[in-house]
Amino acid sequence: PNPLDHLVDLCGGPTKVAEMTGREKRLVRCLESGIVEAKLRRGQLDTTQKMLNMAERESFQNGDKLIAIISEAASTGVSLQADKRVKNQRRRCHMTLELPWSADKAIQQFGRSHRSNQSSAPLYRILVTPCE
Repeated sequence: PNPLDHLVDLCGGPTKVAEMTGREKRLVRCLESGIVEAKLRRGQLDTTQKMLNMAERESFQNGDKLIAIISEAASTGVSLQADKRVKNQRRRCHMTLELPWSADKAIQQFGRSHRSNQSSAPLYRILVTPCE
């Protein structure tokens, strides 16, 4: 599978990870046969991509899913801070895999998990990989 699907799988799969992206499908490897198939992220639900992302956000903020993955495509207006008004007030660990080219966009991205009325400030981690 692609890197995003691999990361979701490493973190427990779609039942544990709230994915807020522009993707309609994810790649899933069958454990028995090893065959990789494209499956709809929304399963059998008849819903729009925006509604799916909103449901994923709610799952994260309610504490049903403890990991959230968000892409720039779905980040407009999304707040993931440990808001005092939501059930999941655990301290956030904001990991960035790819920094945007613009400093303004980076600040906006960091602001997704660091806003007013939060119970704790997030930890920030910039992920890097060795290049050869």
